[in-house]
Amino acid sequence: MSSFTLPYARAFLEAAPSGYDVGKFLQAGQTMADTFAANPSLRAFLLAPNVPREAKSKTVAALAGKAGLDEYGARFLQVMLHNHRLLQAAEVFKALRDLFDAKQGVLRVQLTVPAQLSEAERRSIEAALGARTGRTVQSQVEIDPNLLGGFIARAGSRVFDATVAAAIRRFQSQVKERTGA
Repeated sequence: MSSFTLPYARAFLEAAPSGYDVGKFLQAGQTMADTFAANPSLRAFLLAPNVPREAKSKTVAALAGKAGLDEYGARFLQVMLHNHRLLQAAEVFKALRDLFDAKQGVLRVQLTVPAQLSEAERRSIEAALGARTGRTVQSQVEIDPNLLGGFIARAGSRVFDATVAAAIRRFQSQVKERTGA
């Protein structure tokens, strides 16, 4: 994460109008970030020193309108353009999502499981993680058939390893402690 992403994200949240729909902004903003990432010509246009700032500003305004950004969100992107940070928008949006989630008590986890989960199983795992962390958990599921059973949940640098292999390792460690082996 770049040094400027967190200050931009904080400034966005602090200056947002009361009741502002940050989730909607993040969806539209992600569309913008994906557009920047997928279009080398657009990136070159926005980076070109010989292209007038007004032309870049009009282009960003048109893209913001197509993405469904409101006036506040579009102005934020204009500030990023003015400060030569627009092409790092995805980083800023990630920091903003993290701050907003923390403010809302949400913990996003990457959940790795050996096979497809039912909705009830996913909710059960989210509830268990929520009870342990004191936050509302939202998961994104990834399947890894190499796992024997259980799950691994990653939330930033925190890892919750509830796999069969981890349970076996814990059991072996306990047996060694108790038997002195």
